[in-house]
Amino acid sequence: MIMVFYALLLVIFLVAAFLVRYEPLPPSMEEEKGLNRSFHQMAGFIYRKFLRRKKSAEVTSIKKDLNTITPTTKGEEQVAEYYIKKLGNCFIILLCGIILALLAALSSRQDTKLQIKDKLKRGNYGEVSTNSELEAVTESGEKLGIYKIKVNSKQYTLVQLGELEEELSSKLPNLIKGKNSSLDNVRTDLKLMEKVEGYPFKIYWRTTDFMTVSSSGKVKNEDLEKEGKDVILSAELSCQDFTTTTQMFVHVYPPILSDTQKKYVQVQKLIDEQDEKSSTTDYQTLPKNYGKQKIVWKKPLHDSSVFLFILLFFVSILVYFIEDKKVRGKIKEREEEMIRQYPNLISKIVLYLGAGMTVRGVFDKLSTDYTASLQNGGDRSYLYEEIRMMSHEIGTGVSESKAYEAFGVRCRCHQYTRLVNLLNQNLKKGNSSLLPLLKQEAEKASVERLNIARKAGEKVTTKLLVPMMMILGIIMIIIMVPAFHSF
Repeated sequence: MIMVFYALLLVIFLVAAFLVRYEPLPPSMEEEKGLNRSFHQMAGFIYRKFLRRKKSAEVTSIKKDLNTITPTTKGEEQVAEYYIKKLGNCFIILLCGIILALLAALSSRQDTKLQIKDKLKRGNYGEVSTNSELEAVTESGEKLGIYKIKVNSKQYTLVQLGELEEELSSKLPNLIKGKNSSLDNVRTDLKLMEKVEGYPFKIYWRTTDFMTVSSSGKVKNEDLEKEGKDVILSAELSCQDFTTTTQMFVHVYPPILSDTQKKYVQVQKLIDEQDEKSSTTDYQTLPKNYGKQKIVWKKPLHDSSVFLFILLFFVSILVYFIEDKKVRGKIKEREEEMIRQYPNLISKIVLYLGAGMTVRGVFDKLSTDYTASLQNGGDRSYLYEEIRMMSHEIGTGVSESKAYEAFGVRCRCHQYTRLVNLLNQNLKKGNSSLLPLLKQEAEKASVERLNIARKAGEKVTTKLLVPMMMILGIIMIIIMVPAFHSF
């Protein structure tokens, strides 16, 4: 029944998309194609038939808010685009939910069918047991209950285990000898494994002389005589209810040492002897002689100077480039601050010029106010530092035209280049033409500020896109993996 419901919803979506295929969209969305256009056409139909008429107060409020954020003369088109995109996103999510729910419902129904009637597939030899939850129903439809059934892996017969044991026992001597030529000539560690690939047995090792050969295969033969020593290894092979023991004879010889190794072993024996003799004193005595030669004891040299030099060498190179990056970062920070403060500066210039002040007087006042603010603990500003420098240059005799040009060059932003051009035109044409031009510049600066804010918001949205896609991918995997396993 639930699958019919999901299928019905899917059909409704398809029919709705077909019926509204001629629904007009706002001019800014007319270029859209494919599924995205279909979703927006459905959203446009809902908006036109219901929201715009029945929720006019809500639409009007949103329209005012949108116009406040992005002033425009096309308020109706702007609010329509907002609602269409919002509803379109809702329809996309809803359709995805319907499709995923339908797949999940199909998967759950596939899981209810046994691959072979009245039989459950066992795992292969040695695999872990699995649990299945099955519901028993009679032919008449009477439910007998839900049962948890443990499905054990396939078991070996005793005959099979016997044959495998004989085969493995014949291979063990070569498998465990490690780097030794054979078990009759053992001088290095043995390789005693707990399991051999291709065989079902667990192997438990025991030894008659664990001081010479441990159950892990470690060989301790430093103190053995040249003739060596015999050790018996016992391997207990176990699988299911089958257990058997195989014995192997190992002859262990002392290690073959180089001259350097022999000296090391001899000195180590001298150290152990002196340790035993001085065990009751406050200090451990070290051997004084090796043969006829005296021993001078000192701590080994651990010179880490080369490592420190190389490390700090690369750190110095890294610092060189990091400092450049810091400078570029500060330049970018300065540029962003200058752009943010530009509309405010234009507004102040327009205000003071409208009050009858000259352009030079305006900049002198801005410089004086900034200096007073710094003396009262105010924050430094890149823009007003440049204005103060410009005002100081004019005060020391630099012409206004050259001071304005130098100000524009130092600011390194095209907005201030436009301002400098207007100020230089003012020096030629007079103050009457400057004020209207600055008012136009103020409007342009406000629009640019809104565009910058919009781009910053888009960057944040882009950063959130990756985590959202990861979450969607995880949800798809959770739903789709069981569906694929059921086929």
